[in-house]
Amino acid sequence: MDQYIGLGEQTMVAASKNIQAKAGARQPRPPKELTHYTTLTGLEGIIRTKALWASNASFLNDRAELTHALDASQKAIKLLSSQKALKAWGGAIETAFTELRKGLQAQSYVACFCGDNDNLSQWRGYGGAVQGVSLTFDQRALTKRLQKDKATLLNVVYAKLTTASRLKDALEAELRDIAELEELLGPADAEAEQADLLARISRLLPKFKHLGFRDEREWRYVIQRDIAPEDMQFRVLQNKIVPYITIGNSSTNLPILSIKIGPGTDQELTARSVETFMGAQGYDVDVTLSEVPFRP
Repeated sequence: MDQYIGLGEQTMVAASKNIQAKAGARQPRPPKELTHYTTLTGLEGIIRTKALWASNASFLNDRAELTHALDASQKAIKLLSSQKALKAWGGAIETAFTELRKGLQAQSYVACFCGDNDNLSQWRGYGGAVQGVSLTFDQRALTKRLQKDKATLLNVVYAKLTTASRLKDALEAELRDIAELEELLGPADAEAEQADLLARISRLLPKFKHLGFRDEREWRYVIQRDIAPEDMQFRVLQNKIVPYITIGNSSTNLPILSIKIGPGTDQELTARSVETFMGAQGYDVDVTLSEVPFRP
């Protein structure tokens, strides 16, 4: 992992695998299929480039989402069961949150998916302004494809600020990992330790959303590493210019199982156009219409 720069590479890999294995044990089993919601323009771009976009976590759907994650995280600090951990890490954690709140760019990039391919909450997000579609992927095949990008699949935890215990558990787990890493490798210098902690907190931010979004049933691939300026791209999204990276790049087609056409003015025509496009790109997938009773 990039935050352990300066350590022996073999030790670094071993420590990273240990942390990832424990992280996997702490969350629900991913569904066999994952669905990505996008527009027709997004679909065309994904298919033509054979890749997905992962956006910087500091530029999630809106500022309120990031603020919720930061507020819940800071509340979770006060719930840390280990007073020793709180005394040792409280100041460093507060510093990391302050930097993120002031606008420091998080070191996490996120690609969002859903466990449901016909989700009312997702379709509502398009509000009739553009035609929405959902792409359903074979989760295992996609996860394998994203291994070279060091992407970790996390389920989103939906909670109110008044129930920050689940975030507290995640934060304590990160502190335990740091402690175990120090036992294995020896203590790092203060600057490296602060950078490591900031990276871990950045990784936690995409995992938590407000309880009001729980119907989204969201999963996220999180890429945690420093991105070279030449590898960063940008796109305009509403009132902001969002930095993103492409992931899953390959010469082979993506493991797409099916496509669903969201509510729109002429779903049948949209479906026929998508079928024609997908066939021309070498895909043989079912294209069906949304059954959600929603009029954009």
